[in-house]
Amino acid sequence: MLILTTSPAAITRNGQPAKDIIQGMIRIAANGNLVGVISNHAKPAWFDQEFAGSKVAFIPTEARQNGEVIRNIAKECKVKPHDILVLAVKAEDLQMAKNGRAVLVAAGWSNGPQIKGLGLKVGSVQELEELIALTNGWNGKWWFEGAGKTYAVHALVDLSTMHKGITQQVFAQKLTSTVKNGGARLAALLAVTARSLLINNIDQAPDLLWGVFPSSGNTAGNDEVLTDFTHRLRTTTSRVRFAKVGEPLFIRHTASVKRSANKGGDRTDPSDQIKTLHLNPFYKGKINGRNVIIIDDCTTYGVSFGVAAAFLLKAGANSVHGIALGKFGNQLSSYDITINSDPFSPVAANGFTNGNLIRFPGDTDNTAQQVLQALIP
Repeated sequence: MLILTTSPAAITRNGQPAKDIIQGMIRIAANGNLVGVISNHAKPAWFDQEFAGSKVAFIPTEARQNGEVIRNIAKECKVKPHDILVLAVKAEDLQMAKNGRAVLVAAGWSNGPQIKGLGLKVGSVQELEELIALTNGWNGKWWFEGAGKTYAVHALVDLSTMHKGITQQVFAQKLTSTVKNGGARLAALLAVTARSLLINNIDQAPDLLWGVFPSSGNTAGNDEVLTDFTHRLRTTTSRVRFAKVGEPLFIRHTASVKRSANKGGDRTDPSDQIKTLHLNPFYKGKINGRNVIIIDDCTTYGVSFGVAAAFLLKAGANSVHGIALGKFGNQLSSYDITINSDPFSPVAANGFTNGNLIRFPGDTDNTAQQVLQALIP
């Protein structure tokens, strides 16, 4: 069960009740979801008439920006704060969601400058209904999560059972389509990923820095689709910084061999990846002590996360979390790579050591896969 909360400002236009939005709220509640309108002001005079006969509740509170009302609702309804969506139209809604650790959904009809910059957005009440329908029944479980000696890995979707014959390239194309088409499906993918992060308390780590692992042929800078997705995800779950626009965390100075397309050779060998990228010098002195989240579209052997962790730890990162939207098979490895030269410059063939390769410790959970796979058709 999901709980949807918002404020009176989200369901009015020019101070008057917005009939279409109100009817959408009533339908969402009728489908078995709890819906509450939260305010630290008196109940609007029109509220009871507009919501007559529905299960939409008015929830008075003395203050909402501190998020206490979200925690109280979660406790009363015996759910977790990450099971609550906050439809935000103003800064107070944003603060309520972030401080309460709920999932923040921006209303596309808001003119608030802080709301316009958020990534998880619905353009209409119809999209809001679709978002809730797409994510309902999802229990928040990653397909895979585990912690190695120096870094952790989380993967959302089990690609091995997704579609017959799917490849990494096909999944990347599907993800690109989902992100670029936007709408309820992108919002739902962001919502479930955000909820997974909230469940694992990853958002609570201090001094977070978010970045993207560059694709094999991306020598031009930011990966447009993953960068956009990561920015949207970061604004949904965290108030901290994302790699500066135009300044990717990693620079791919030379195109690397596309491992998934290379039928020969050792696909677990990280050498080519290490020799073809380095950290952006823009971040020299800015990574030390930071907890870094790296996003990749999908992983099989885990090379990208092992390589990313090696560079980031050499630069002084406190921790590294690798997040893959998809994962193939059961061959994820834990790498023990040491960068022996400047991580902000190209690394020579003798500039690193690669220790023993072991199976990445972790657990899989397939209980949520049907819902998740439907988000990237």
